[in-house]
Formats: sequence, structure tokens, C-alpha cells
Amino acid sequence: MPLAELMSQIQELPKIDKLRLMQFLATELVKEEDANFFVANREYPVWSPYNCSEAANVLMNLLATKPQEKNG
Repeated sequence: MPLAELMSQIQELPKIDKLRLMQFLATELVKEEDANFFVANREYPVWSPYNCSEAANVLMNLLATKPQEKNG
């Protein structure tokens, strides 16, 4: 199937199927790049803003020292 034909069929898909296609393609690219990129049953750390009071304090200090801008 030519790419142009495939692309026209993809455009007709519902949004959820397009998202599933994106997930499938991303997974396939990772498999081709490095088979050990993600290992099953292994934990991977993910950063979260929760319990990051230091960052919140820096932001609050920045907002408190910023000169008040006039509306309009």
C-alpha cells in the first residue's frame, strides 16, 4: 500500500484510533532502536512536582518580588 493511500486512511480514523496508532508506532520505533530500552517488571523513576516545597518557595519568592504590573 502506498504511503499516500495509507495517510488518507489514517485521516479518516477516529481520534482514539489515531492515538492508538501513535502509541503503536512509538513502541515499534523503540523496539527498533534498542531492545533493552524498557525492561519488563522494572521500575523507572518519574519526576513529580509533589512534595517539592523548595521549588514552590522559589516561585513564591519570585512572585512576591516581581513589580506589580498595571492592568491595561
